[in-house]
Amino acid sequence: MDDATAIEGLERLGLTSYEAQVFLALQKLGTATASEVGEVADVPRSQVYGAAERLEERGLVETRQSTPTAFRAVSLGEARSRLLDDLQETGTRTFEYLETVSESREADEQTEAIWLVEGDTAIASRVVELVADAEDHVLFGTDDPAMIDGDVRAALEAAAARGVTVVVGSNDPGVREAAAAVPGVEPYAVPDERSPDVGVGRILVVDDRTILLSVFASQTVPDGNEEVAFWSADSAFAAVLVEFIQDWFLEPFGD
Repeated sequence: MDDATAIEGLERLGLTSYEAQVFLALQKLGTATASEVGEVADVPRSQVYGAAERLEERGLVETRQSTPTAFRAVSLGEARSRLLDDLQETGTRTFEYLETVSESREADEQTEAIWLVEGDTAIASRVVELVADAEDHVLFGTDDPAMIDGDVRAALEAAAARGVTVVVGSNDPGVREAAAAVPGVEPYAVPDERSPDVGVGRILVVDDRTILLSVFASQTVPDGNEEVAFWSADSAFAAVLVEFIQDWFLEPFGD
């Protein structure tokens, strides 16, 4: 590391360029006047006073009232603590605010929204998030045993563990066998005549208000295995499709 990199690091911790240069110069000089700092830091003497004053306000520099005025940096341990604590506090406050405005925005966006998700990894991640929000029941359907593996399996198990009714429906015996191995999860055999033959990848219903449906968009990629899903929550669209899926494909909650 060199001086330029150290200055860049201090700037990332919240110091201005002049403040970082003055602080670095004081680490080299110990106690020094504005002129001495300016020579080492290549900062105009008039700017040294302002930078040193701001550093003093942050508790990083001490000023000796003398003629001429002299400055010295606090210990590195104290400086490290102050800078990192300030950074953490700023980050905490910032993300608390962002969470507040995000929740407000999400509440506005949720109604009547239909969202598109592409790729099996992104879709699995969305499934995990939706299952984590379940309060009463989860209905998950697929004919691919790999789709109830890994994080999805863990999310289904966690939901069942907190008292949510979790049903995995499939026409595939391998899927039902895998589902039966997950504690608290109930496998459901979808009748042959009700198993969709339209390239459906997975179906998720959460609490009668959230729906996710994926298909394989074989025309978009050479290997024909690109999964694309849409999902919606608390919308008229979701309500209609949830009712249709439960009545036609799985029907475990109506009995």
